[in-house]
Amino acid sequence: MTEVKVHDKYLIVIPKDVRDALGIKIGETVEFVIEKGKAVLYPHRGNAASVGRVHGIIRHKGTIDEGIEEGYAVMGAE
Repeated sequence: MTEVKVHDKYLIVIPKDVRDALGIKIGETVEFVIEKGKAVLYPHRGNAASVGRVHGIIRHKGTIDEGIEEGYAVMGAE
C-alpha cells in the first residue's frame, strides 16, 4: 500500500507504482467512486473518437438491454 499526502486545495499525486499498475498516462481522466466507505480510483479508457471508430462493428438485433444481458451471461459462463 502506498500513502500520499493531501496538499493545498486537496491535491494528491498518484504514486508511480499505482500509475504503472493501472497504466495511467498524463492527460487521462480518472474517476473516484465511493464503494463501501472507500475511495476507488478508476482510469477512464478511450474517448469519443475511439468509440466512434468502433461504433457499428458489433451487430446485435434487439435492444441494448438485451445485448448487455447476453454479454453478462457469456461472462458468467466463462
